[in-house]
Amino acid sequence: MILALQIDNKYVIILIMQQVVTKVKGTDLKDFKDNLLKDEKTRIAYEALNPKYEIIQTIIARRNELSLSQRDLARMIGMQQPAICRLERGDNNITIATLFRVAQALDLNIEFKPKELIKS
Repeated sequence: MILALQIDNKYVIILIMQQVVTKVKGTDLKDFKDNLLKDEKTRIAYEALNPKYEIIQTIIARRNELSLSQRDLARMIGMQQPAICRLERGDNNITIATLFRVAQALDLNIEFKPKELIKS
């Protein structure tokens, strides 16, 4: 998966790879990411995407837990499989109505709560 953040009209691309860490000139992906996130604007933009990707990860994990294919889920909620694929890739913004249909089909609750305060 490739994550691209636009900051001050520049793109910072962070490669997110699961179970594979590629070494480049002695720097691993974690060190590369940590170094990028030292910049405050980059860190803020990256953290702003976290809730979206947590939702996506929850949907994928639950769909897999229920042994449903993307096509199965799509049929359950009256959509086409490519729409579920785009949802799971995070390519576009989905409507609240679609999010609720997906949650209902997967027997998930949607909950909004205040952010936890970070104590310094």
